[in-house]
Amino acid sequence: MFLVLSVAMAFAADLVPEMDARGTVVVSTVVPDSQAAVLAALRDPEAAALLPPEVLGVTTLNRGECVTLGVTVKGAWDPLKYTTQRCPTKNGYKYKLLKSDTLTAYEAEWSLAPAAVGGTEVTYRVRTELNMPVPKMLVKKGMLQSARDTLIALVRKVTQAR
Repeated sequence: MFLVLSVAMAFAADLVPEMDARGTVVVSTVVPDSQAAVLAALRDPEAAALLPPEVLGVTTLNRGECVTLGVTVKGAWDPLKYTTQRCPTKNGYKYKLLKSDTLTAYEAEWSLAPAAVGGTEVTYRVRTELNMPVPKMLVKKGMLQSARDTLIALVRKVTQAR
């Protein structure tokens, strides 16, 4: 168990999320596991949606090739709710906002690729816009930290499955 946590923490030290001009946060790392192992950790839509630390609960609303999820997240005062659609892509999964009273935009994507050094390069992208009076700097700081913590949670999940 200690070895698994040590591996996850070693990856965590190298994770530096960046935000582009559009407001999309991107963070990536290489895990020594196969793409199949990483995809297995992301396969369950509810479990994958619970990786971000601010997510309090997830409910599957509709199944099919794309899955519709009802998500509840921590808010500044009260929990926020939104509906998202999760669809498989060629190399991962993509989420898009369907409905929310408080979010004006939500997009997220997991993408996987073979790493040049072996293993799998895992990239997580997320963009969220709020329809609330919250300082942009506070939102940016929260998004950067959340993206980093979300990728760390996935690395832990993959390494614990070994």
